[in-house]
Amino acid sequence: MKFYCDVMLGRLSKYLRILGMDCVYFKNNLMLREYQGKFDEQSFFLTKKAGTIKHPHVIIVKSDSVKKQLEEIKNLIKPFVHVKTIMSRCILCNTRLVDIQKQDVEHVVPEFIFHKYELFRVCPTCKKVYWPGSHIEHMQKWTGEFLEHVK
Repeated sequence: MKFYCDVMLGRLSKYLRILGMDCVYFKNNLMLREYQGKFDEQSFFLTKKAGTIKHPHVIIVKSDSVKKQLEEIKNLIKPFVHVKTIMSRCILCNTRLVDIQKQDVEHVVPEFIFHKYELFRVCPTCKKVYWPGSHIEHMQKWTGEFLEHVK
């Protein structure tokens, strides 16, 4: 399932990506206008403003808090959340992450990170490197709580 978030829902788009969702984020209205007409008919367009776009499945999100926004859409996303796909996408550009050999990231991660961790993943599009640091522990805790909540 594909989700689209308008300019007002940048943080929500990152959280959806953490949950493994394919989520396109429109950083500005120009990007949104350029994309118009290219939407997948089965997808959902999430916005805070009614009448933003013509799409068969527009969801108006009311809250300003990302946690409350997720609460608003939890029944919508529940069927698409799978443990296997959590943290499988780049939170910056939405591309699926791929495993990378440790020696291939030595020049792009801090030295102490390189020596501390064995597993690394990279975004093939924007080249951001991910590793199982403390931020991952926090995300795993949050996703675990979220998954318990949406059951």
